[in-house]
Amino acid sequence: MMNINKKDLVLVYEDKKMIDSPLESKRIGYYQDSWNRFKKNRASFVAFIIICVMLFFVTFGPYMSGYELFKEDPVEAGRLGNLVPKIPVLEKLGFFDGTKTIEAGKQFLLDMNSSEMGNDIILSGIPQELIDNPDHPNYADVTKLKVLVDHYKYTNYISSYKPERYYSIVRQNKINGTDDDPLAEVNRTLTEDEFKVELSKNTVIDILQILETENPEDPSKPFFQYVVRLDQFKSALGVNDPSDTYFWFGTTDEGSDLYTELWLGARISLMIALAVISINTVVGLTIGSIAGYYGGALDLIMDRVVEIVSSIPFLSVLILMTLRFGNDIWVIIFAYTATGWIATYRTGRMQFYRFKNREYVFAARTLGASDRRIMIKHIFPNTLGLIVTGLALSVPLFVFTEASLSFLGIIEYSDVTSVGMLIKQGEAVMMHHPHLLMFPAVYIAILMIAFNLFGNGLRDAFNPSLRGVE
Repeated sequence: MMNINKKDLVLVYEDKKMIDSPLESKRIGYYQDSWNRFKKNRASFVAFIIICVMLFFVTFGPYMSGYELFKEDPVEAGRLGNLVPKIPVLEKLGFFDGTKTIEAGKQFLLDMNSSEMGNDIILSGIPQELIDNPDHPNYADVTKLKVLVDHYKYTNYISSYKPERYYSIVRQNKINGTDDDPLAEVNRTLTEDEFKVELSKNTVIDILQILETENPEDPSKPFFQYVVRLDQFKSALGVNDPSDTYFWFGTTDEGSDLYTELWLGARISLMIALAVISINTVVGLTIGSIAGYYGGALDLIMDRVVEIVSSIPFLSVLILMTLRFGNDIWVIIFAYTATGWIATYRTGRMQFYRFKNREYVFAARTLGASDRRIMIKHIFPNTLGLIVTGLALSVPLFVFTEASLSFLGIIEYSDVTSVGMLIKQGEAVMMHHPHLLMFPAVYIAILMIAFNLFGNGLRDAFNPSLRGVE
């Protein structure tokens, strides 16, 4: 080696510049790479689409129903209560077609079958021999029959033109501890102006009585009241044929559209969930990141504070707050955030304490980066996956908890309806009207599954160790 002539050592490209060839792949950032990985997780991506669809209906669903019911008059609204679901297209397949099997008195069914307004209500169940001979000996001891009916026409019949001999259908919810049917009296007493309005809409079936009473404003002029029977569907919904009416999820016991009520309840639950999670995240993550990054006396003090706050039972806070301030939405939010920030605090503290002594943090500090820049730019992205996953899982957890407490009666909103309250109402009549429980329960189940899959996908997508992995 010592005998090598230095003149033999020459540069190969002495007269040319050597330049590295450009990268053929497109440079992408951390968040773009996370999005690419997330899209490849099919289960999580489908869950994300489902969540977007549900958010669409939560936002616009309450405005998609074309029916305005008597919310200010519980008796009138109740006349269209407990209608079964009826959905276009699916009705042709035999699902949610507006039919229901009922049990009614033999004589009432025969009267219905023979009346003009009762045409096509009973679809099957009455033997032809009983129709031909009501006194047929085979049916002498039969008091009730199970028949399949068009439930929309049937409800219109019993709420508009129910014969006085009718006795067999009683609503499931008792009034004042009795079995009295609040719809047994189908007669309506209208003022003269109200009568003219209903007459112009061609909803008056029969005028039973005209009452002349004293006019409270001018005793010299007669004051008439009309006792009439109205076509309920035509009067309430403006439809000539109940068969043209579609309540996708049916109606509640109070006569409200369950489709509208469900999305309104879901909107309330999600709005409160987002408010609670936002407050808990900002408060918990801010305090936790500072305590975990700086440590020392500040960390010890915050640990003692967290131990004291976490020892307070959540239910005690919620019950005391609702007893003192009622069930307003701000009360529920405060109760959930009073101790709810602790979980986010612990996550933030653990992650910042874990990453603050990594080599890339030392390198950034050596290059003069401030603590604020290190926390936001270098440590926070590495903790984002765990934090986002926790947030995604917090939404269904809150909705499920709020629904459970509403079901138990601990949370009872005064002026709005939540999903939990709908489930509670449906549970009371589930044996007779299962749709009132089915749709809110299915909504909760889909929401829980979708957010869990979505959270798992976000956790993998935001994992820095997987960056660039195909």
